[in-house]
Amino acid sequence: MKILYVGPGMVIDKILAVSKKNFPNIEADFLRYDRYIEVPDLLEKYRGRVDAVLFTGKSPFKFFEKRQKDFVLSDYIPRHETTLYRVLLEITYLLKFDISRLSIDTYDKAMLKRLYKEIGVEFKDEHMFFAEQKYLEEDYIKFVLEFHKYNYQNNDICCCITGLEEAYHAMKKENIPVVLALPSEDVMVQSIKNIQMRYIAKKNNENQIVVLAIKLNMPSEYSLMKEDEYAYLSQRIKILDKLYHFNSRIDGVLVEQSRSEFMIFTTKKILELETKKYRDIYLLDMIREVSVINTYIGIGYGKTANEAKFNAYESIKMAQSQKNDAAYVVFENGEIMGPLKPNPAVKEKNSFDERFYQIATETGLSANTVYKVFNKIINSGKTEFTSKELAIICGVSIRTMDRIILRLCDSGYCEVVSEQLMSKYGRPSRILRFKPFLLF
Repeated sequence: MKILYVGPGMVIDKILAVSKKNFPNIEADFLRYDRYIEVPDLLEKYRGRVDAVLFTGKSPFKFFEKRQKDFVLSDYIPRHETTLYRVLLEITYLLKFDISRLSIDTYDKAMLKRLYKEIGVEFKDEHMFFAEQKYLEEDYIKFVLEFHKYNYQNNDICCCITGLEEAYHAMKKENIPVVLALPSEDVMVQSIKNIQMRYIAKKNNENQIVVLAIKLNMPSEYSLMKEDEYAYLSQRIKILDKLYHFNSRIDGVLVEQSRSEFMIFTTKKILELETKKYRDIYLLDMIREVSVINTYIGIGYGKTANEAKFNAYESIKMAQSQKNDAAYVVFENGEIMGPLKPNPAVKEKNSFDERFYQIATETGLSANTVYKVFNKIINSGKTEFTSKELAIICGVSIRTMDRIILRLCDSGYCEVVSEQLMSKYGRPSRILRFKPFLLF
Protein backbone atom coordinates (compact mmCIF):
# COMPACT_ATOMS: atom_id res chain seq x y z
CA MET A 1 0.00 0.00 0.00
CA LYS A 2 1.21 3.51 -0.80
CA ILE A 3 0.05 6.44 1.34
CA LEU A 4 0.65 10.10 0.54
CA TYR A 5 0.99 12.25 3.67
CA VAL A 6 -0.03 15.87 3.10
CA GLY A 7 0.90 18.66 5.51
CA PRO A 8 3.33 21.45 6.42
CA GLY A 9 6.97 20.90 7.39
CA MET A 10 7.10 20.04 11.10
CA VAL A 11 4.17 17.63 11.18
CA ILE A 12 5.28 15.92 7.95
CA ASP A 13 8.68 15.18 9.49
CA LYS A 14 6.97 13.63 12.51
CA ILE A 15 4.44 11.48 10.63
CA LEU A 16 7.09 10.14 8.24
CA ALA A 17 9.13 8.97 11.24
CA VAL A 18 6.04 7.44 12.87
CA SER A 19 5.06 5.68 9.64
CA LYS A 20 8.54 4.24 9.10
CA LYS A 21 8.73 3.00 12.69
CA ASN A 22 5.24 1.48 13.02
CA PHE A 23 4.31 0.57 9.43
CA PRO A 24 7.45 -0.65 7.65
CA ASN A 25 5.32 -2.41 5.01
CA ILE A 26 3.56 0.78 3.93
CA GLU A 27 5.23 2.76 1.16
CA ALA A 28 5.15 6.40 2.19
CA ASP A 29 5.30 9.55 0.07
CA PHE A 30 4.68 13.12 1.16
CA LEU A 31 3.50 16.48 -0.09
CA ARG A 32 4.79 19.41 1.92
CA TYR A 33 3.05 22.75 1.47
CA ASP A 34 3.45 26.32 2.71
CA ARG A 35 -0.18 27.38 2.25
CA TYR A 36 -2.90 24.75 2.37
CA ILE A 37 -5.03 26.54 -0.24
CA GLU A 38 -2.40 25.31 -2.75
CA VAL A 39 -3.11 21.64 -1.94
CA PRO A 40 -5.83 20.85 -4.55
CA ASP A 41 -3.55 21.94 -7.41
CA LEU A 42 -0.44 20.28 -5.95
CA LEU A 43 -2.24 16.95 -5.54
CA GLU A 44 -3.16 16.66 -9.20
CA LYS A 45 0.18 15.12 -10.12
CA TYR A 46 -0.43 12.26 -7.63
CA ARG A 47 -3.68 11.15 -9.25
CA GLY A 48 -3.46 7.40 -9.89
CA ARG A 49 -0.03 7.14 -8.22
CA VAL A 50 -1.05 6.52 -4.59
CA ASP A 51 -3.61 4.30 -2.85
CA ALA A 52 -4.63 6.78 -0.16
CA VAL A 53 -4.04 10.34 1.03
CA LEU A 54 -3.77 11.20 4.72
CA PHE A 55 -3.92 14.89 5.60
CA THR A 56 -2.22 15.99 8.81
CA GLY A 57 -5.11 18.28 9.73
CA LYS A 58 -8.80 18.89 9.20
CA SER A 59 -8.45 22.31 7.54
CA PRO A 60 -6.48 21.21 4.43
CA PHE A 61 -8.64 18.08 4.14
CA LYS A 62 -11.91 20.04 4.15
CA PHE A 63 -10.52 22.61 1.74
CA PHE A 64 -9.36 19.84 -0.63
CA GLU A 65 -12.60 17.87 -0.25
CA LYS A 66 -14.65 20.90 -1.29
CA ARG A 67 -12.72 21.24 -4.56
CA GLN A 68 -11.88 17.65 -5.48
CA LYS A 69 -14.35 14.76 -5.70
CA ASP A 70 -13.53 11.07 -6.15
CA PHE A 71 -9.79 11.71 -6.21
CA VAL A 72 -8.68 8.77 -4.08
CA LEU A 73 -9.35 7.35 -0.61
CA SER A 74 -8.69 10.30 1.73
CA ASP A 75 -8.82 11.08 5.44
CA TYR A 76 -7.25 13.37 8.03
CA ILE A 77 -5.65 13.08 11.46
CA PRO A 78 -8.37 14.10 13.94
CA ARG A 79 -8.06 16.65 16.70
CA HIS A 80 -7.61 14.70 19.89
CA GLU A 81 -7.54 15.52 23.59
CA THR A 82 -4.16 13.83 24.08
CA THR A 83 -2.64 16.52 21.86
CA LEU A 84 -4.14 19.22 24.06
CA TYR A 85 -2.83 17.54 27.22
CA ARG A 86 0.69 17.78 25.81
CA VAL A 87 0.20 21.41 24.76
CA LEU A 88 -1.12 22.46 28.18
CA LEU A 89 1.82 20.75 29.90
CA GLU A 90 4.21 22.62 27.62
CA ILE A 91 2.55 25.96 28.40
CA THR A 92 2.50 25.28 32.16
CA TYR A 93 5.86 23.66 32.83
CA LEU A 94 8.11 24.88 30.01
CA LEU A 95 6.78 28.34 29.22
CA LYS A 96 5.52 28.97 32.79
CA PHE A 97 2.31 30.64 31.56
CA ASP A 98 -1.18 30.66 33.08
CA ILE A 99 -3.44 28.22 31.18
CA SER A 100 -6.56 30.08 32.33
CA ARG A 101 -5.89 32.92 29.83
CA LEU A 102 -5.51 31.55 26.30
CA SER A 103 -6.34 32.29 22.67
CA ILE A 104 -7.16 29.10 20.74
CA ASP A 105 -7.91 28.03 17.19
CA THR A 106 -8.65 24.58 15.70
CA TYR A 107 -10.09 23.21 18.99
CA ASP A 108 -13.56 24.03 20.32
CA LYS A 109 -14.67 25.27 23.71
CA ALA A 110 -16.54 22.07 24.66
CA MET A 111 -13.39 19.95 24.35
CA LEU A 112 -11.34 22.40 26.45
CA LYS A 113 -14.01 22.57 29.13
CA ARG A 114 -14.16 18.79 29.35
CA LEU A 115 -10.39 18.53 29.56
CA TYR A 116 -10.08 21.24 32.25
CA LYS A 117 -12.73 19.48 34.31
CA GLU A 118 -10.78 16.22 34.13
CA ILE A 119 -7.52 17.80 35.28
CA GLY A 120 -9.22 19.87 37.99
CA VAL A 121 -8.49 23.35 36.58
CA GLU A 122 -11.10 26.10 36.66
CA PHE A 123 -12.29 27.13 33.19
CA LYS A 124 -12.80 30.91 33.06
CA ASP A 125 -14.95 31.82 30.06
CA GLU A 126 -14.05 35.49 30.22
CA HIS A 127 -10.34 34.77 29.70
CA MET A 128 -10.57 32.00 27.06
CA PHE A 129 -11.00 32.95 23.39
CA PHE A 130 -11.83 30.53 20.55
CA ALA A 131 -11.49 31.32 16.85
CA GLU A 132 -14.42 30.52 14.58
CA GLN A 133 -13.51 27.59 12.34
CA LYS A 134 -13.72 29.03 8.81
CA TYR A 135 -11.36 26.52 7.22
CA LEU A 136 -13.27 26.45 3.91
CA GLU A 137 -12.42 30.11 3.30
CA GLU A 138 -9.23 30.96 1.45
CA ASP A 139 -8.27 33.72 3.90
CA TYR A 140 -8.73 31.50 6.99
CA ILE A 141 -5.05 31.78 7.98
CA LYS A 142 -5.22 35.57 7.81
CA PHE A 143 -8.37 35.50 9.94
CA VAL A 144 -6.68 33.29 12.57
CA LEU A 145 -3.59 35.50 12.75
CA GLU A 146 -5.67 38.65 13.28
CA PHE A 147 -7.74 36.82 15.92
CA HIS A 148 -4.70 35.80 17.99
CA LYS A 149 -2.92 39.13 17.54
CA TYR A 150 -5.95 41.06 18.73
CA ASN A 151 -6.38 38.84 21.82
CA TYR A 152 -2.70 39.17 22.71
CA GLN A 153 -2.75 42.96 22.42
CA ASN A 154 -6.19 43.69 23.87
CA ASN A 155 -7.47 40.78 25.97
CA ASP A 156 -4.52 40.11 28.26
CA ILE A 157 -4.01 36.48 27.19
CA CYS A 158 -0.77 34.68 28.14
CA CYS A 159 -0.34 32.35 25.19
CA CYS A 160 -1.90 31.16 21.93
CA ILE A 161 -2.64 27.58 20.85
CA THR A 162 -2.82 26.88 17.13
CA GLY A 163 -3.18 23.75 15.06
CA LEU A 164 -2.03 25.59 11.93
CA GLU A 165 1.69 25.54 11.24
CA GLU A 166 1.42 28.52 8.88
CA ALA A 167 -0.11 30.61 11.66
CA TYR A 168 2.44 29.30 14.17
CA HIS A 169 5.46 30.51 12.16
CA ALA A 170 3.83 33.89 11.46
CA MET A 171 3.14 34.48 15.19
CA LYS A 172 6.67 33.41 16.09
CA LYS A 173 8.02 36.12 13.76
CA GLU A 174 5.90 38.70 15.58
CA ASN A 175 7.06 37.41 19.00
CA ILE A 176 3.56 36.38 20.03
CA PRO A 177 3.78 33.51 22.56
CA VAL A 178 2.36 30.46 20.79
CA VAL A 179 2.41 26.66 20.97
CA LEU A 180 1.79 24.41 17.98
CA ALA A 181 -0.65 21.55 18.64
CA LEU A 182 1.10 18.74 16.77
CA PRO A 183 -0.80 15.42 16.84
CA SER A 184 0.65 12.84 19.24
CA GLU A 185 2.30 9.68 17.95
CA ASP A 186 -0.60 7.52 19.19
CA VAL A 187 -3.14 9.60 17.26
CA MET A 188 -1.01 9.37 14.13
CA VAL A 189 -0.65 5.59 14.45
CA GLN A 190 -4.40 5.11 14.84
CA SER A 191 -5.12 7.37 11.86
CA ILE A 192 -2.74 5.39 9.64
CA LYS A 193 -4.32 2.13 10.82
CA ASN A 194 -7.79 3.44 10.05
CA ILE A 195 -6.99 4.47 6.50
CA GLN A 196 -5.07 1.23 5.96
CA MET A 197 -8.12 -0.80 7.02
CA ARG A 198 -10.41 1.27 4.79
CA TYR A 199 -8.12 0.60 1.85
CA ILE A 200 -7.93 -3.12 2.60
CA ALA A 201 -11.71 -3.30 3.00
CA LYS A 202 -12.13 -1.89 -0.49
CA LYS A 203 -9.78 -4.48 -1.94
CA ASN A 204 -11.27 -7.56 -0.35
CA ASN A 205 -14.63 -9.26 -0.57
CA GLU A 206 -16.68 -9.52 2.60
CA ASN A 207 -17.42 -13.22 2.20
CA GLN A 208 -14.07 -14.50 1.03
CA ILE A 209 -12.47 -17.37 2.94
CA VAL A 210 -9.99 -16.45 5.63
CA VAL A 211 -7.70 -18.98 7.30
CA LEU A 212 -6.21 -18.71 10.78
CA ALA A 213 -3.15 -20.83 11.50
CA ILE A 214 -2.37 -21.22 15.20
CA LYS A 215 0.89 -22.63 16.51
CA LEU A 216 1.78 -23.40 20.12
CA ASN A 217 5.44 -22.99 20.96
CA MET A 218 6.61 -26.44 22.09
CA PRO A 219 8.75 -26.64 25.26
CA SER A 220 12.47 -26.59 24.59
CA GLU A 221 14.52 -29.76 24.83
CA TYR A 222 15.67 -28.96 28.36
CA SER A 223 12.39 -27.57 29.68
CA LEU A 224 11.01 -29.04 32.88
CA MET A 225 7.60 -29.34 31.21
CA LYS A 226 8.91 -31.55 28.43
CA GLU A 227 9.87 -34.18 30.98
CA ASP A 228 6.23 -34.54 31.98
CA GLU A 229 3.43 -35.44 29.58
CA TYR A 230 0.78 -34.44 32.12
CA ALA A 231 1.96 -30.84 32.37
CA TYR A 232 1.98 -30.35 28.62
CA LEU A 233 -1.40 -32.04 28.09
CA SER A 234 -2.92 -29.99 30.91
CA GLN A 235 -1.83 -26.81 29.13
CA ARG A 236 -3.06 -28.09 25.77
CA ILE A 237 -6.55 -28.96 27.08
CA LYS A 238 -7.03 -25.46 28.43
CA ILE A 239 -5.85 -23.94 25.16
CA LEU A 240 -8.18 -26.21 23.17
CA ASP A 241 -11.11 -25.01 25.24
CA LYS A 242 -10.29 -21.39 24.31
CA LEU A 243 -9.74 -22.28 20.65
CA TYR A 244 -13.11 -24.01 20.34
CA HIS A 245 -14.80 -21.11 22.13
CA PHE A 246 -13.28 -18.61 19.70
CA ASN A 247 -14.10 -20.89 16.76
CA SER A 248 -17.77 -20.93 17.74
CA ARG A 249 -17.77 -17.13 17.96
CA ILE A 250 -16.60 -16.77 14.35
CA ASP A 251 -18.71 -19.65 13.01
CA GLY A 252 -15.57 -21.38 11.79
CA VAL A 253 -14.29 -24.88 11.13
CA LEU A 254 -11.41 -25.90 13.39
CA VAL A 255 -8.93 -28.52 12.20
CA GLU A 256 -6.19 -29.99 14.40
CA GLN A 257 -3.12 -30.36 12.23
CA SER A 258 -0.96 -31.77 15.03
CA ARG A 259 -0.62 -31.56 18.81
CA SER A 260 0.69 -28.01 18.52
CA GLU A 261 -0.80 -26.72 15.26
CA PHE A 262 -4.40 -25.80 14.44
CA MET A 263 -6.28 -24.21 11.58
CA ILE A 264 -9.60 -22.34 11.52
CA PHE A 265 -11.55 -21.61 8.33
CA THR A 266 -14.01 -18.70 8.47
CA THR A 267 -15.09 -15.66 6.46
CA LYS A 268 -13.59 -12.20 6.23
CA LYS A 269 -16.70 -10.34 7.38
CA ILE A 270 -17.24 -12.38 10.55
CA LEU A 271 -13.58 -12.34 11.58
CA GLU A 272 -13.15 -8.61 11.04
CA LEU A 273 -16.31 -7.85 12.99
CA GLU A 274 -15.24 -10.12 15.86
CA THR A 275 -11.74 -8.65 16.06
CA LYS A 276 -12.83 -5.05 15.39
CA LYS A 277 -10.83 -5.12 12.16
CA TYR A 278 -7.85 -6.68 13.96
CA ARG A 279 -7.63 -3.99 16.62
CA ASP A 280 -8.46 -6.69 19.19
CA ILE A 281 -7.02 -10.17 18.57
CA TYR A 282 -8.51 -11.31 21.85
CA LEU A 283 -7.78 -14.98 21.13
CA LEU A 284 -4.18 -14.21 22.15
CA ASP A 285 -5.47 -12.76 25.44
CA MET A 286 -7.71 -15.80 26.10
CA ILE A 287 -4.85 -18.24 25.61
CA ARG A 288 -2.48 -16.06 27.57
CA GLU A 289 -4.75 -16.20 30.62
CA VAL A 290 -4.57 -20.01 30.87
CA SER A 291 -1.26 -20.92 29.28
CA VAL A 292 2.44 -20.42 29.79
CA ILE A 293 3.13 -21.53 26.21
CA ASN A 294 3.74 -18.80 23.63
CA THR A 295 1.12 -18.71 20.89
CA TYR A 296 1.53 -17.51 17.32
CA ILE A 297 -1.34 -16.74 14.95
CA GLY A 298 -1.14 -16.30 11.20
CA ILE A 299 -4.18 -14.99 9.32
CA GLY A 300 -4.35 -15.42 5.56
CA TYR A 301 -6.65 -14.05 2.85
CA GLY A 302 -6.90 -15.42 -0.66
CA LYS A 303 -9.02 -15.87 -3.77
CA THR A 304 -9.21 -19.58 -2.91
CA ALA A 305 -9.05 -21.53 0.34
CA ASN A 306 -5.67 -22.90 -0.72
CA GLU A 307 -4.28 -19.40 -1.30
CA ALA A 308 -5.66 -18.23 2.05
CA LYS A 309 -4.02 -21.23 3.74
CA PHE A 310 -0.69 -20.43 2.09
CA ASN A 311 -0.89 -16.79 3.26
CA ALA A 312 -1.79 -17.95 6.78
CA TYR A 313 1.41 -20.01 6.91
CA GLU A 314 3.41 -17.08 5.53
CA SER A 315 2.04 -14.81 8.25
CA ILE A 316 2.69 -17.35 11.01
CA LYS A 317 6.36 -17.43 10.00
CA MET A 318 6.48 -13.70 10.67
CA ALA A 319 4.64 -14.13 13.98
CA GLN A 320 7.22 -16.70 15.10
CA SER A 321 9.97 -14.15 14.60
CA GLN A 322 8.53 -12.27 17.59
CA LYS A 323 9.79 -13.15 21.08
CA ASN A 324 6.33 -13.43 22.66
CA ASP A 325 2.71 -14.02 21.57
CA ALA A 326 1.97 -12.31 18.27
CA ALA A 327 -0.21 -12.41 15.16
CA TYR A 328 0.25 -11.29 11.56
CA VAL A 329 -2.19 -10.91 8.68
CA VAL A 330 -1.34 -11.40 4.99
CA PHE A 331 -4.06 -10.07 2.71
CA GLU A 332 -4.96 -11.27 -0.77
CA ASN A 333 -3.08 -8.41 -2.44
CA GLY A 334 0.08 -9.18 -0.45
CA GLU A 335 -0.39 -6.41 2.12
CA ILE A 336 0.93 -7.29 5.58
CA MET A 337 -0.45 -6.19 8.94
CA GLY A 338 1.44 -6.84 12.15
CA PRO A 339 2.78 -7.62 14.56
CA LEU A 340 -0.53 -7.67 16.45
CA LYS A 341 0.04 -8.13 20.17
CA PRO A 342 -2.14 -9.22 23.12
CA ASN A 343 -3.89 -6.57 25.17
CA PRO A 344 -1.20 -4.91 27.36
CA ALA A 345 -3.72 -4.86 30.22
CA VAL A 346 -3.46 -8.65 30.42
CA LYS A 347 -0.83 -9.56 32.97
CA GLU A 348 2.54 -10.47 31.53
CA LYS A 349 3.27 -14.14 32.03
CA ASN A 350 6.47 -15.83 33.05
CA SER A 351 7.52 -18.96 31.23
CA PHE A 352 6.70 -22.35 32.74
CA ASP A 353 10.30 -22.93 33.86
CA GLU A 354 10.71 -19.38 35.23
CA ARG A 355 7.88 -19.99 37.71
CA PHE A 356 9.63 -23.01 39.11
CA TYR A 357 12.94 -21.15 39.30
CA GLN A 358 11.18 -18.34 41.16
CA ILE A 359 9.82 -20.81 43.74
CA ALA A 360 13.22 -22.48 43.92
CA THR A 361 14.84 -19.12 44.69
CA GLU A 362 12.32 -18.39 47.43
CA THR A 363 12.67 -21.80 49.09
CA GLY A 364 16.36 -22.49 48.54
CA LEU A 365 15.48 -25.81 46.85
CA SER A 366 16.52 -26.80 43.35
CA ALA A 367 14.04 -26.23 40.51
CA ASN A 368 14.05 -29.95 39.73
CA THR A 369 13.13 -30.79 43.34
CA VAL A 370 10.28 -28.26 43.35
CA TYR A 371 9.01 -29.58 40.02
CA LYS A 372 9.21 -33.22 41.12
CA VAL A 373 7.31 -32.66 44.38
CA PHE A 374 4.61 -30.51 42.82
CA ASN A 375 4.19 -32.85 39.87
CA LYS A 376 3.64 -35.85 42.16
CA ILE A 377 1.09 -33.89 44.20
CA ILE A 378 -0.89 -32.92 41.10
CA ASN A 379 -0.83 -36.44 39.66
CA SER A 380 -2.02 -37.92 42.96
CA GLY A 381 -5.22 -35.86 42.90
CA LYS A 382 -4.80 -34.97 46.59
CA THR A 383 -3.81 -31.79 48.39
CA GLU A 384 -3.16 -33.19 51.90
CA PHE A 385 -0.37 -35.61 52.83
CA THR A 386 1.76 -36.81 55.68
CA SER A 387 5.49 -36.47 55.30
CA LYS A 388 5.79 -40.25 54.93
CA GLU A 389 3.13 -40.43 52.18
CA LEU A 390 4.83 -37.71 50.20
CA ALA A 391 8.26 -39.27 50.67
CA ILE A 392 6.97 -42.56 49.25
CA ILE A 393 5.39 -41.10 46.11
CA CYS A 394 8.44 -38.89 45.49
CA GLY A 395 10.88 -41.75 46.06
CA VAL A 396 12.97 -40.05 48.76
CA SER A 397 13.63 -40.69 52.45
CA ILE A 398 11.34 -39.26 55.12
CA ARG A 399 14.24 -37.20 56.49
CA THR A 400 14.86 -35.65 53.05
CA MET A 401 11.15 -34.95 52.62
CA ASP A 402 10.99 -33.32 56.06
CA ARG A 403 13.72 -30.89 54.99
CA ILE A 404 11.87 -30.10 51.75
CA ILE A 405 8.58 -29.56 53.61
CA LEU A 406 10.27 -27.23 56.09
CA ARG A 407 11.50 -25.02 53.24
CA LEU A 408 8.08 -25.01 51.54
CA CYS A 409 6.30 -24.17 54.80
CA ASP A 410 8.71 -21.33 55.55
CA SER A 411 7.97 -19.83 52.13
CA GLY A 412 4.20 -20.24 52.42
CA TYR A 413 3.70 -23.03 49.86
CA CYS A 414 2.30 -25.52 52.36
CA GLU A 415 0.93 -25.54 55.90
CA VAL A 416 0.24 -27.94 58.75
CA VAL A 417 -3.55 -28.29 59.04
CA SER A 418 -3.80 -31.02 61.72
CA GLU A 419 -2.10 -34.00 63.35
CA GLN A 420 -3.16 -37.63 63.26
CA LEU A 421 -2.08 -40.82 65.08
CA MET A 422 -1.09 -43.31 62.43
CA SER A 423 -0.52 -46.13 64.99
CA LYS A 424 -0.97 -46.87 68.69
CA TYR A 425 2.59 -45.91 69.43
CA GLY A 426 4.76 -42.89 68.67
CA ARG A 427 4.08 -39.28 67.96
CA PRO A 428 1.18 -38.13 65.76
CA SER A 429 1.99 -37.34 62.14
CA ARG A 430 1.47 -33.88 60.71
CA ILE A 431 -1.15 -33.48 57.99
CA LEU A 432 0.21 -31.07 55.39
CA ARG A 433 -1.87 -29.10 52.92
CA PHE A 434 -0.11 -27.87 49.80
CA LYS A 435 -1.25 -24.60 48.25
CA PRO A 436 -1.71 -24.43 44.47
CA PHE A 437 1.22 -22.94 42.60
CA LEU A 438 -1.13 -21.88 39.78
CA LEU A 439 1.17 -23.36 37.18
CA PHE A 440 -1.24 -25.40 35.14
